[in-house]
Amino acid sequence: MAGDHQKSGNGRLGKAAQVRIGRRLRLVYRPIIGAPIPDDCIDLLLALRRKEREQARSA
Repeated sequence: MAGDHQKSGNGRLGKAAQVRIGRRLRLVYRPIIGAPIPDDCIDLLLALRRKEREQARSA
């Protein structure tokens, strides 16, 4: 929407758009909050953490 961007042209969303998106995301993800994380996702998250640590060490 035209009013969703700030007038400075920096590409950031306006506060109203942020609030609207936040509300919708909370509604979408409400059913899975508190659900156990599947094992394959845990493996992926651990691999991501290892990669981030490797990159931090080499930086």
